[in-house]
Amino acid sequence: MYRTLLLLWFVLLSGCQFRGESRPLSAEVPPPPTLVDAPAHCIAARARFGLGRLITAALLDEMRMRTGAHRARLVVETDPDTPFDASRLLVDIEPKGRVVGMRCG
Repeated sequence: MYRTLLLLWFVLLSGCQFRGESRPLSAEVPPPPTLVDAPAHCIAARARFGLGRLITAALLDEMRMRTGAHRARLVVETDPDTPFDASRLLVDIEPKGRVVGMRCG
C-alpha cells in the first residue's frame, strides 16, 4: 500500500515538472475586448409593444432598453414640457397608468 502511494506521489510530482509549449504567464496575450457605445438617440418605434399596457418599472425599463435611450420619463398630458434630449424616451400615459404613446425627446 505504501509503495502504491509513494509511486502515485512521484507521478504527481513529475507532472508538476512538465513544461509544455504553452506558457500561461507569457506576454503573448490577446488585446482586451472593446466596448461599443449605445446609440446617442432613441428609436421610439421599437417600444410599440407597450401600447395599451399598464406601466410598471419593468415595462418602462424594457421600453428604454429596446429603443436605445439612455433615460426614460413618464409624461401625463398635464406635465410641463422639458428641454429636448435625443437620448431620452418619453412615454405618454393616462392618469390611470395606461401607455398611450411614446416619443423621443
